[in-house]
Amino acid sequence: MSKNEPEMRVLKTSSCKSTTGKSILTYQVGALPDSTVHIRICKNTGAGFFNDEWIALKDIENALADGPQGQPLTSFLLQPLFHGRSSNSPGFMMAALMNERILGALKGKKRGHEFLDPEGFTVRMDKLVSAKANAGVKTKATVKKTTKVSTKKAAVKKKASTRRKTTQTH
Repeated sequence: MSKNEPEMRVLKTSSCKSTTGKSILTYQVGALPDSTVHIRICKNTGAGFFNDEWIALKDIENALADGPQGQPLTSFLLQPLFHGRSSNSPGFMMAALMNERILGALKGKKRGHEFLDPEGFTVRMDKLVSAKANAGVKTKATVKKTTKVSTKKAAVKKKASTRRKTTQTH
């Protein structure tokens, strides 16, 4: 991302095998302030280079949806989303999408994939977006509860201290 773009909030970091099984990939799922979900590959244990740019999930879905009807989905469809640097990036992204259960491998097709129901992924990411957005934001109820608990703990400590003093003097 360039310095002019808004900051990406990392929602999740995970690892998976590459589609060939030759290396372990680490990828991140993030969200912009407007809650649009993005994915990027950030590490590879193998020697293959990759593009570490954030790619919007909607752009990935649109690129895959543009594939020929009735044909398996391949990483070739993702190539236009990556700006040079590596031909590994689309295949690595496919591995991350499979790990997130957005795509599934077709039986009998070495490099063919199909869309799976993305609802599970969407629900998980919505929860993470909400949790991250609300982190550090205290509501009046939370502040009141925290104050009440702190006051109660202080009273218990005082009582315990008084008991110790009483026991020591007897």
